[in-house]
Amino acid sequence: MKSPLFIWILLGCAVSLAGCNADPTKGWSNTSIFTSQVKTVAVPIAQNTTQYRQMGFLLTDAVIKEIESRTPWKVTYTSRADTVLNMTINDVQLQTISLSDLTGLNEEVVVSLNIDFNWDDLESNQTIFARQGFSAGGLFVASNPSGETIQVGEFQVIQQMATDIVDEMAASW
Repeated sequence: MKSPLFIWILLGCAVSLAGCNADPTKGWSNTSIFTSQVKTVAVPIAQNTTQYRQMGFLLTDAVIKEIESRTPWKVTYTSRADTVLNMTINDVQLQTISLSDLTGLNEEVVVSLNIDFNWDDLESNQTIFARQGFSAGGLFVASNPSGETIQVGEFQVIQQMATDIVDEMAASW
């Protein structure tokens, strides 16, 4: 005889699967949100029009890691890819959020990043989607006792931007 707990678990699984939709755009689903039409993505180094030269390399690296870890797609060279993701960094700004009462120096600062990017299908030469003026921000606390450097804010904004880009890639279908 089966235990009551086993029966409840079995019943719960059956009910949850019955409530799922085969199409993830129409509600709860147990299928992937990533299209199976794409197998590979090329991610060239982001073009950078700002004085923060390392940001292009950092953004490219973060996007590649996000694609590899969160999607079924593989990142490869442009000559072998189904699609290509091109990014251009337009603006990096530092915005003071608060000043220290004791010193008058910056206490909290946001690094904001503004980019344009487009994802193109290389087989059909069609743009899957494009975004202009896409932005994200990362906070760091420059004053004591934290004494964080600007690299903390840069890291946060890069990670947020990479996550948002991959989210957009998933939502484009």
